[in-house]
Amino acid sequence: MAEKIHSTETLMTLEERKKANDFIVEFLKGIMNDGKTELGGLRRKLSVTYWVIILLSIIMFLLGIVLLSVPIFAALSGKISELHSLITAGFGVADLAALFLFRPLERIHRMMGDMSQIILALNSYQNQVGLRLMELDATNRPSMGLTAKNINEAAKDSIKIVQDYFEAREPVK
Repeated sequence: MAEKIHSTETLMTLEERKKANDFIVEFLKGIMNDGKTELGGLRRKLSVTYWVIILLSIIMFLLGIVLLSVPIFAALSGKISELHSLITAGFGVADLAALFLFRPLERIHRMMGDMSQIILALNSYQNQVGLRLMELDATNRPSMGLTAKNINEAAKDSIKIVQDYFEAREPVK
């Protein structure tokens, strides 16, 4: 039996409406799976960035040690003058000083905090969307509207979490 919309025209049967709603729910589940994939990609990118910063800090430290030790050994063996060894050693000192001035550990900690906050907000959003989809009654149109409204609110809340975190964070010294 066809369901009448606005008492005058028949748009679709209950079975057609159920199929359409099921299609929409499956589409939304696909979007959720895409979001999970993108979140995994973001985690990988942040992890790579973390390890690149660590690796570059180690390389910079080792370069500073080399720039300090080579001129000292060359000056002691008499292969270069003391002035040249002091100039070259100065580059090593400058390299090591720059490493500590750039505060790599603080940057790593700050980046890890940022990454954790973003992942927390994204996980919160995905969980809220998943729960709202479970709550959805695909045969009840008002339920779909309420679910869409709740998902929109979840997105706004997740964005606010990230914005509040970055606004409340102390400025970099």
